[in-house]
Amino acid sequence: REKASMVGTLLAGGCAGVSNWIIAIPFDTIKSRWQTAPSGKYKNLLDVLQTLLREEGPRALFRGISPALLRAFPANAACLCG
Repeated sequence: REKASMVGTLLAGGCAGVSNWIIAIPFDTIKSRWQTAPSGKYKNLLDVLQTLLREEGPRALFRGISPALLRAFPANAACLCG
């Protein structure tokens, strides 16, 4: 078996990190809204989602994704290289 190249490993790690955040950021946004809301504002996580979509639209689920992606690629590329 051939050992993976350094460039291939860096790309794999970076792409894995970016993919993770593209999937995770909506859930993270809902969790953050729930955690930072005043007590009693939301009934549950579904209420957070419904309120967010109604008041701000679906794009609000991805607010803040740019810095997360810019950080994710190099951080995960480095982690995969060890």
